[in-house]
Amino acid sequence: MNTTLNLGSLGASTGILAAGLIFAYGVWLGRRDLGLRAAMGVMVAVLLGGLLPMIVMWSVPQLLFPSSGGLRGSVLMVLWNIVSAGLAFLPWLVAGNWLEILRREGPNT
Repeated sequence: MNTTLNLGSLGASTGILAAGLIFAYGVWLGRRDLGLRAAMGVMVAVLLGGLLPMIVMWSVPQLLFPSSGGLRGSVLMVLWNIVSAGLAFLPWLVAGNWLEILRREGPNT
């Protein structure tokens, strides 16, 4: 059985890494419950960051097939690439927020 996981995008793979790291930090602090909630929040952000571009691309066909000679299609593609790159950082933003919550809550005593 092949156990290779091909995620296809850097945002998804680094988002999964962020979820694992935030969960490990929560366990290290003794706050496994908050660490698990944080990891699930990051994973939802990974799904949102991965699915939102596809939904928009399917609903706006000009992004899938820009006209070869039109400036409008090229501008739409450039703008959409900028938005997609920004969405790749969404899981890390969520993980950073949860990191602050875990730090504020402190170790479980």
